[in-house]
Amino acid sequence: MEAFVGILVDTLNSMIQKESGLLCGVATDMEKLARLLSTIKAVLEDAEQKQFTDKAIQLWFQELNGVAYEIDDVLDDYAAEASRVKYKNSGCFSLMCYPIAGNLVFRHRIGTRMKEILEKFNAIADERIKLGLIDQKRGSNHFQVDSTGTRETGSLLKEPDLVLGRDEAKDEIVKILVNQVRDNQNVSVLPIVGVGGLGKTTLAQLVFNDERIAKHFEPKLWIWVSEDFNVKRIIKALINSIRGTPVEELELDPLQRKLQELLRGKRYLVVLDDVWNENLEEWEKLKSVLECGLRGSSIIMTTRMEKVATIMGTLQTYYLSSLSENQCWSLFRQRAFGRQEAEEYPNLVAIGKEIVKKCGGVPLAAKALGGFLRFKRQENEWNSVKCSEIWNLPQDTTHILPALRLSYLNLPVELRGCFAYCAAFPKGYEFEIEEVIHLWMANGLLSSNETMEVEDVGVVVLTELYYRSLFQAVKEDEFGNALTFKMHDLVHDLARSVMKAKHGGTESNRTMILGMPDDQLTVAFPITITGIDQYSSFLSKCGSLRALMVKSMESTQEEFTKLSHAISKLKHLRHLDLSRSLIVELPNSICDLWNLQILNLNDSLILLSLPKGMRFLRNLRHLCLHGCWSLTHMPSGIGKLTCLRTLGMVVLSGKKGFRLSKLRDLNMLRGGLTIMHLERIEDKKDAEEACLIKKQSLHGLNLYWDSERTIQRYNDEEVLEALKPRPNLQLLRVLGFNGSSFPSWISTVTEVVVHESAAEYIVGVQESTAAAAAMSPSLKQLELENMPNLKGMLGREVQGTPEVFSQLQSLSFKDCPMLTLPLPRMLSLKELCVDSCPNMAWASISNLTALKELTIKHCPELESLPEEGLRGLASLQELHLVRCYNLVSLSMGTKALKSLTHLCINGSHATALPEEVKHFAALQKLELESFFNLTSLPDWFGDHLTSLQDLTLKYCPLETLPSSIQKMTTLQHLTIFRCYRLGRQCKRGGEEWHKIKHIPDLKIEN
Repeated sequence: MEAFVGILVDTLNSMIQKESGLLCGVATDMEKLARLLSTIKAVLEDAEQKQFTDKAIQLWFQELNGVAYEIDDVLDDYAAEASRVKYKNSGCFSLMCYPIAGNLVFRHRIGTRMKEILEKFNAIADERIKLGLIDQKRGSNHFQVDSTGTRETGSLLKEPDLVLGRDEAKDEIVKILVNQVRDNQNVSVLPIVGVGGLGKTTLAQLVFNDERIAKHFEPKLWIWVSEDFNVKRIIKALINSIRGTPVEELELDPLQRKLQELLRGKRYLVVLDDVWNENLEEWEKLKSVLECGLRGSSIIMTTRMEKVATIMGTLQTYYLSSLSENQCWSLFRQRAFGRQEAEEYPNLVAIGKEIVKKCGGVPLAAKALGGFLRFKRQENEWNSVKCSEIWNLPQDTTHILPALRLSYLNLPVELRGCFAYCAAFPKGYEFEIEEVIHLWMANGLLSSNETMEVEDVGVVVLTELYYRSLFQAVKEDEFGNALTFKMHDLVHDLARSVMKAKHGGTESNRTMILGMPDDQLTVAFPITITGIDQYSSFLSKCGSLRALMVKSMESTQEEFTKLSHAISKLKHLRHLDLSRSLIVELPNSICDLWNLQILNLNDSLILLSLPKGMRFLRNLRHLCLHGCWSLTHMPSGIGKLTCLRTLGMVVLSGKKGFRLSKLRDLNMLRGGLTIMHLERIEDKKDAEEACLIKKQSLHGLNLYWDSERTIQRYNDEEVLEALKPRPNLQLLRVLGFNGSSFPSWISTVTEVVVHESAAEYIVGVQESTAAAAAMSPSLKQLELENMPNLKGMLGREVQGTPEVFSQLQSLSFKDCPMLTLPLPRMLSLKELCVDSCPNMAWASISNLTALKELTIKHCPELESLPEEGLRGLASLQELHLVRCYNLVSLSMGTKALKSLTHLCINGSHATALPEEVKHFAALQKLELESFFNLTSLPDWFGDHLTSLQDLTLKYCPLETLPSSIQKMTTLQHLTIFRCYRLGRQCKRGGEEWHKIKHIPDLKIEN
């Protein structure tokens, strides 16, 4: 709320300064309102802390929210009216002199509303004094509500019998501290991270009290840090812990020296529990004092915040996992039934197991809810808890939310509203990065600053919430970057409790998520919309709506194929999400939504066109068109939307329709851009005038020519050359390109994917040797598929050019039947995949001396691996041979593969495992799949593969295993899948069981 009020104050002051000519008669009221808002803003920190326990302050907050939204609506109405008049005329006058000042009716309406709001706000401002709210600066007396002595921790476990499921975690951390870091010269810091109540302190206590730790470290010291990371206080506490008596009052310097004197020459362990400090400088002050012990001295720190772990940690962060449902039930049962047998109450047990699902694997919640029900034996009492939300249960007895609330109160002001807003999502909902940022934007919870756009501020906020363990990453890309997030169920309960305290409910009247029947998404407004007429009638009553999302399931999409004209009544709408709908066309009335910033039409597969009046949506920042493959043309006014940051797709139409040059002024575009039907370009100049090189924030570019074109209007090579983007583009996809080779600028892209191209070379004969040598300053990944004319990466004239593709790390060929020329020397290449390329120059792979992974697929002509080609692959670690059915020999060249640790052969007509496998002494993982004639493994198997740890056998008619497998003491995992006869023999008690019973992890499935 404080952030939202701050944004309102800034908006008011800006409007008063810039638009005084338009505010005749109301400017004075606006100035008064700005002052009142500033006064209210000063006490909001105090109110934030007291709202959860003081009903009167909750009601005050709710009134404040209501009036703040009214102010926002008034300011929005004014800005919308001004924009409407300006853009429906010539647009040549500034707002300062525009005739809106003469619109007496509009000014009268604004003035009346302002006076009503001012009256309400005066009452709210007076009420703050009666409630005793004070101007409390963040940090002065922060967390006074929750920072009680009850939170302080020590090294002794309170209830050892109630610790479950943490033995493995404890052993892992103990081994790290005792074995792995024993020789580290500098002090090692191991962070333990997890949400509140997950058991971080308990795990630290288990480690602290382990016998192995006691033998290895002396002294062992435990400090409860909490929010106040006071270096002097922590040093005094460490000295007191070592000496056993309080240290006298001294300045910082003598205290530092005293602590170093006590620790010098000792291998110590310090636990810093419950750390919230994000100040690197403060941590460095403490760390510099502690760097005085023997090698292997260590620090364990527990925190809810990954950011803190990043600042302090030197070892890999230990992310504490949730308990299983069974473990949570055990904790709950012990608390709820005590010494009584749970079986005496079978009905309560059934209800209790349902209650445990609310805990989300958090032991604090399981113990708290079990304790709450300890002396309750009536079914209705247990059912009441089962049917209640966590945040509606008595907080003085359950203690769950107060423990979690620290995470909320610790948030910077600008993050609190964004976090609470996520209560609008259903529990377990998985949201994408852009989705939640766009909703925050629409609801006025983010504002840009001098150096960052509002979307970038949103990324910072989301990242911060993730680092504070309030968001969990669900899906990641290949580089480990999070793509989707969700909230832990208990964190979601926390967000809902904040929404309830501030708004009197958990639903926002500014966001509507409409789920069609059977959809799992809830509706922020408690109403079900099933027919277009009801929908239209309902929309006309939602004047304050900022975000409207229509989420449809595939089974019911046919019910939402048309957007009502009533959409134009939502004058305040910022965000309209119609993604994955079956809408064919949008009504032109959508162009009356002057405030619209985000129009999401992603994956609207049968959308044919956009409204002609799109040019009036001057505030539109994101036009999301990913997957709108049926679009036939673009409205001509798109090029006037200079606020656009996202333009998912453009469809070219030739001279009379949308031309590429219309993109000239859209230099703020970011993310990805798809350009369809490049074969329709009439003139290379049109491509040049698109000025892609000026669009500095674009990171992906998809360039599509129709591969089944009937008319060739312009040379593809010249068009592609003219479409040169900014340097260091992350991804380029090219489809249907008919040039013979590619322009040199593709070497400035990080990843290039080319499909269905007629090109013969990547660097063609027309390139000079110097140009070829300049290739690949940035190019890391290259994927080439379905290129029937591709002969090689380099034309014959530039073969042998040194340093070509010098940075390339991953290369893939698929369906390139004419690929015959040798590969150039690529000293950085780590991965190579060759799929369905029958004429591949295999000998040339010996040039790839840094290669770590080689995959060969669908090459039936290959009977043996090239002996000469393998000789240079001493660094190769993984070899995958897939559906090369006639491969019977790996060749003696495999002796050069000294580093090979992973071999996979999938699909072979061979009757025996290739003899050369015995040379892979370093092999750790072997996968054999679909060997249709393989009935046995060779006797030498266990004698030679002495490093093997993981063996997988799938779809092989194996009958027996070699006796030598019993000698394989390193083998940890054996999987036998659909090898029917062998699977039966390897079951416990079967004929082969004695050969494999020593293997720890066995998976046998027929």
